[in-house]
Amino acid sequence: MSTRVALFPNSPAFQINWHHGGLVLAGHTLSLQHEQNLLQVAGSSFPGSQVITDFEPLGIVPDYWGDTTIQILYLLAETDSSHADLSTDRIIIRAVISDELGWQNRLHALKKALPDNVLISVDTVIIDTTVSVWEVCERAFAAFDAGPINFEESSAELRSSAYPRLDRVIAFASACMDSSIEIIGHTDASGFESWNQTLSLRRANAVGDYIVRGGIHRARLIVSGAGSANPVADDGTHYGRSLNRRIEITWRGAAR
Repeated sequence: MSTRVALFPNSPAFQINWHHGGLVLAGHTLSLQHEQNLLQVAGSSFPGSQVITDFEPLGIVPDYWGDTTIQILYLLAETDSSHADLSTDRIIIRAVISDELGWQNRLHALKKALPDNVLISVDTVIIDTTVSVWEVCERAFAAFDAGPINFEESSAELRSSAYPRLDRVIAFASACMDSSIEIIGHTDASGFESWNQTLSLRRANAVGDYIVRGGIHRARLIVSGAGSANPVADDGTHYGRSLNRRIEITWRGAAR
């Protein structure tokens, strides 16, 4: 099955998303043979999964591109769910794993084969198989705190400091797949309330869009904007207003 799932810039980029029996391979490829190799590994390493492709032959990609995309695919086969982004000089991988030994062996092989100029960033959630997923998620829900998620002033553009916090949300959501994520945007009381309401919803949607790009299905998100209706601090002070400009992320039940 083939469908268009993303738009890519002219510089080489590749994404692999593995979740709930579905595998997405999307991005720039070396050749038809490279695409066939990817599909062959997908079929053997992810048996029974629906494979969705969005291949874009670019013509000029780094020499290591073909082997690296295949190795990443083998690595992600050791996960319960995962997402990988590959660019010319960086690989970002988020994964939920239960077999840590198999994962570490394949991760070591990938790192060893990478050129020195390619950085790799890995964020994992390890599932304890002696405890049910529901129990793990229930405990995590009670303790979870994403930390402040900040935006550029008077806009819905995320600041870079928000990305690692939202990446933790994505990793957690990948592990607790039966949960829903509630995202509520808040503002301070400056300006007209109609604008505050609009801005709070735009910011909540920006957070939701980032989480969806990380591989979480949009149907799991509950997104709303509360404007300035629910302050947590004194709007009469600069510090109080900064606390009121916030995103709240809460979790709704994992099934037993």
